[in-house]
Amino acid sequence: MHWFMTSLDELAEQPPRHMLLLYSGGVDGTYLLQRLRALGTTVTALHIRIGDRESSAAAAEQARKFGASFVDVDVTDRFFEEFAPAAVHADALYQDQFPVGSTLTRPLMARTAVQVARERGCDVIGHTATYMQNSSIRLSGSIAALAPELGVAAPFLGSDLPREAKLAALQEAGITFPEGIHSVDANPWARVIECGSLESPENRLDESVFRWTRDVADTPADPAELQLTFRQGLPVALDEEPIAFGDLVERLNVLAGEHGVGRSSGLEDTPFGVKNHEIREAPAATVIIKAHQVLANAVLTAQEHAVRGSIAREWTTTVVQGGWFSHLGESLARCLADLDRPLEGSVRLRLYRGAITVLGVTSENGLYYTRFGKAFHTSMSDYSYTPWLSLATLPSRLRRFGAPR
Repeated sequence: MHWFMTSLDELAEQPPRHMLLLYSGGVDGTYLLQRLRALGTTVTALHIRIGDRESSAAAAEQARKFGASFVDVDVTDRFFEEFAPAAVHADALYQDQFPVGSTLTRPLMARTAVQVARERGCDVIGHTATYMQNSSIRLSGSIAALAPELGVAAPFLGSDLPREAKLAALQEAGITFPEGIHSVDANPWARVIECGSLESPENRLDESVFRWTRDVADTPADPAELQLTFRQGLPVALDEEPIAFGDLVERLNVLAGEHGVGRSSGLEDTPFGVKNHEIREAPAATVIIKAHQVLANAVLTAQEHAVRGSIAREWTTTVVQGGWFSHLGESLARCLADLDRPLEGSVRLRLYRGAITVLGVTSENGLYYTRFGKAFHTSMSDYSYTPWLSLATLPSRLRRFGAPR
């Protein structure tokens, strides 16, 4: 049976033999390293990079100060091979508002942690997410689904220790951190900012938090136009030049961000009913999802489009709530990829002052009638419309006038 430790007291009462700790080098993880050393727990600090090609020397040094072995893994390629494509197939927007972010990275981090934990002989995987972060269930749920034999330690769920107390304890050990007002979680698909003045949505938005996108007042006077080409629902070319998915995201983050595209502000639901305010930047994701939606509209039938939309929303909700590796999550993802098989074609877009304008769409599988020429109108002229109108209006006529005479 899988087991969980959700407070610092539980951790002290039953110290793990060997913990694999997901470690970014931040305050929470470093404080937990300090506590684990005092408990005599062997620790492997796992630093996972997604989009950052350089290892963190600072994180490695801090981990070793507390006697932990340090493992650094770059999973950027896996992110673009498996996780970001699933978000495109689903047009994955949180509550139809903004592109998901950590929803895509946490299951990948969990899977990597399970692999390293098994290699190192760990009995527990630990992380530092709190009850106000949906990452807690995304990490814990993914680990439980992939490795039921391993325990999960999430001690800051039940131990709400102030940041100031952690900083003071670390300062006594000779470790200091710059005082950051905001908490930032970034991967190539989205940059999420919270805390500080952003805690309350009632506060006026602090423009200084943005890094990837310009304010619309500072965007270029001339718009940018681009063409995205898709194969089986995934982007494969930019302006008719083949491009790898990761390179495309990097290019579009710069181009769309320069034109103010991809900013959003919203409230994320937590498992306990209250909402957490977050600011997001996702220029490339916003452009790609928009183009994908346009192509799907051109290619899929009305019924296919409706069913796909329902499945996409269900998948997005499932993975937001930690079910990436659940039977439902995996089944829905396969279905969405299969529904996207006919999505072949190109979409032309204009980026200007924070807005995306669709300039055109072309698809050999498109259902727009101009593809069929005069033959379509000829065939429709031979169609008998009276039976169709009679059947289509039958329910209304029956209910309003009784049985037809």
